[in-house]
Amino acid sequence: LGEDEEGVSTTLQTVLDLKSKGYKVFGVETTENATSLWDTPMPHDDTGSIAYVFGNELIGVDVQVLHECDGIVCLPTYGIKNSLNVATCVGIIVWD
Repeated sequence: LGEDEEGVSTTLQTVLDLKSKGYKVFGVETTENATSLWDTPMPHDDTGSIAYVFGNELIGVDVQVLHECDGIVCLPTYGIKNSLNVATCVGIIVWD
């Protein structure tokens, strides 16, 4: 998936490949455009082809990658912190 002519894979190339194969791709990020995971309608079809893109904890998901996603979701948090540890976030989203 997502390999360039030198065999190097990038997140953006992988997202484009997944979309070309029928996946719905959702970026997981705390941005103004994000909607709560629980308020975002997820596609329910026979393929179950959903992919999530998680960024690193310092800079998140690249803006170009977010632009190519079918949607941007977040996990709402309350209090001083505005996001969760990425491993915790993955666990919650995959479980849901």
